[in-house]
This record gives sequence, C-alpha cells and structure tokens, in this order.
Amino acid sequence: MKKVIFIIILIIGIFIGYTIYRNNKEANKFIYEDILNSIGENKVEVNKFAIYGKYLNLDGNLPTNDDYELVFKNNEEEISIKTLDYYFSTGEFINDGINLEKLKTGKYIMLLHNITDDSYYNLINKTTYHDNKYYTMTKEGKNNLITFDEEEFNEIKYWTIEIKETELPNDVYDIVIDPGHGGIDTGASNGNYHESKYTLDYSLTLKEVLEEAGLKVKLTRESDVKIDHYGAGSRTGIPYEAKAKLMLSIHLNSSNSKKVHGTEIYRAYEANDNFAKLLSDNIVNYANTSYSTNPQNRILDGVYMRTYSASDKKSLREEAYTIGYEPYELPENLTYYYFIRETGGISTKAFSDGRNPKYSANIYRNSNYGAEAYLCELAYISNMDDLRNIINNKCKGGEDIYTTYKRRCLNFFTF
Repeated sequence: MKKVIFIIILIIGIFIGYTIYRNNKEANKFIYEDILNSIGENKVEVNKFAIYGKYLNLDGNLPTNDDYELVFKNNEEEISIKTLDYYFSTGEFINDGINLEKLKTGKYIMLLHNITDDSYYNLINKTTYHDNKYYTMTKEGKNNLITFDEEEFNEIKYWTIEIKETELPNDVYDIVIDPGHGGIDTGASNGNYHESKYTLDYSLTLKEVLEEAGLKVKLTRESDVKIDHYGAGSRTGIPYEAKAKLMLSIHLNSSNSKKVHGTEIYRAYEANDNFAKLLSDNIVNYANTSYSTNPQNRILDGVYMRTYSASDKKSLREEAYTIGYEPYELPENLTYYYFIRETGGISTKAFSDGRNPKYSANIYRNSNYGAEAYLCELAYISNMDDLRNIINNKCKGGEDIYTTYKRRCLNFFTF
C-alpha cells in the first residue's frame, strides 16, 4: 500500500512540476513567437516609408501576382489595413495612404498578407528612415503616440507598430498657420490696404477659434515681422519642428485685371483634391465669396495646382548662371509654391539645398515626415468687391470669412 501511495504522490508531483514548467515556459515565451515561426523566411522589402500629414505611405515590391493586403497582427487579433492593387503601395496620393488617426491602441506586427494562399510576409525596412514616431491630432484633450520599431527574433526580422495614449509634448502641435508675408514684405496691396495685415488678422482669429475647438495651433509669425523662408524657426522650418499634421499658408491674391476675383486653394502635385475642395467649398458657401474666376492652374472650382513649367525652369537656369551657382536639375511635375513643396519633405520633392545665395538651405528637405500643406488665397485684394468683403468681414462679421472661421472651422479641419 505504501508503494502505491508513493507512486501516486510521485505521479502528482511530476504532473505539478510539468505544469509549472509549462506555465513558466509559456510565460517566458516571446509574445510573437508563433506568428514569426509561421512566417519563416517570407519577407518583403519596403523601399519607401513616409508620413505626409496624417497619412503613412509605404511602397515595395510584391513577391507574386496574387492578391495582398497590409495587416496589423498580434496574438489576439488581425486588422486589415489596406488592400493592395497590382503593386505594393498604400496610396496613389500622398494624402491617401494609411490614416494614422484611425488606428486603435495596441501593439502589432506589420505584415503583408497573401490573400490567395493565406500566407504572410514580414516587412523589412530598406529605407534610410528608422525610429519613426507620430503624434495624433488632439481630440477631446487626448492624443496617441504611434511608434514604429524594427526588431529581430531568432534571426527573423520584423516591424512593429504601437499605438498608445500619451500627453502631447510642449513642442508638438496639431496645425501650423502661416500668415503670408510680413514686415517690409507687405505682399499685394490696393491703396493703403496691404495683404500682410489681413493675413495676420485672419490667422490670429483662426488660431483662436481652432484652440477653442481643442486643437493645438502654432503661427509662423504673431506680429508684423518678416521671417526667413528656410532654416530653424522659418516659414518652412516651423511645420517640421512642430510635427504638425496640417499647414495652411494664408494669403490674398492680386491680378492686373481688376475683374478677377474669388477663392483659390492650392495643393501639392502629389496630393488629391479632397481636402482642398473641402476648404474652397466651405469658404465659398459661408463667406460671401465665390470660386476664383482665374482659369490658370485650375483643377476644380476653387482647387488649383501649379507645377514648374518649362519657362519657369528656364528662368531658374538663367538666374543660376547669372548669379553663379549650379542649376538645379528639377524633376517633372514639381510643385511650384515653396511653402507647399518644401514643408512636405521627400513626399513633395523638397529640394532647396542652399546653393542659391538668395536663400538658405531647407535643412529638413530630406525628412520623411511632412505637413499636409495648402496655399489659401482667400480673395483678390485687387478686386473691389473682394476687397470690400475682406474689410467688412474683419470689421463687422456676418456671413463671411471671419465668422466662417468661428462657425465652420471644424468642417475645414476635420481629420
């Protein structure tokens, strides 16, 4: 009998010991071990990693002609992020990639899912951009921090994304507003009415309203001063330094023809029309103004896009030879306006490297993070009806641009 009892106790002890061993092994097991072991050597190289505004853009090469999707996966769930058509690219336009504002909290491995045979591929970052992070727009006083980390387990490389709630650092902002011109640079004028005064007035009002709506806003200038185009603390530098998701440069237009009038919103060549159209439609609908009658560079009513023309490039080359610097070799379809192009980094082909002695270098031109930027020509100061609207809007309010900012700003800036 004692022998039987001893054997039973021994068996129970072995069982308990094995259970403890198994539990400890599971506890010490790498959290993504099963996922990575199932993937094995399957991998896809990512050749582009860029964030424009709130959008993450990835490009690479698909291993086969099957159907794929980008997924975020952990031990509890798998989230389909983007279906990929024909080639590995998360968006045709730089403001139509993965919307980082819509991701829920958690930590995931970023994978490519072959829908056809239900296999997975690790994403390998072959770009020069690593240790990337993104702060979401402020919503109800809250923000998320999104970090991208590249790690390795048993010689298997993998890429993670973690989304967690955080407090926004003091130097990080949601939106940058750029009041055009300033100081000795008064911009366009009509008699004693100067563009730089009104762009500052409207920008200060817009900042106030957006802050009342809970957003964190920074101005490139808060008084009548001239600021530099490039460098730290400059018109193009501040959006990078503030990690802003949106940058609006506020201007008033002018024309030799006093008949030209209306609102024009300019976008980057690489962007789609969606947000520019939202801006122009709301300004026209609620600000007692109209779409611009200017036919040049018009894409849609109120939406404009200008690139360097052959004559523009010729003028730049002639200037370079005159001043004595090596001309830029400009690509096709390059966005013309510098405060749109040079605030988007690699996404908008920022290029100003300081060789032109008239301007310092854009020290952020090679950044893979840029603000979604727009030039907002609110009205034509050279047109008397537009000018009266500008003056009346500022002085008395009403259904105009001034109260548009107060009543419709969230329509403009909904992300």
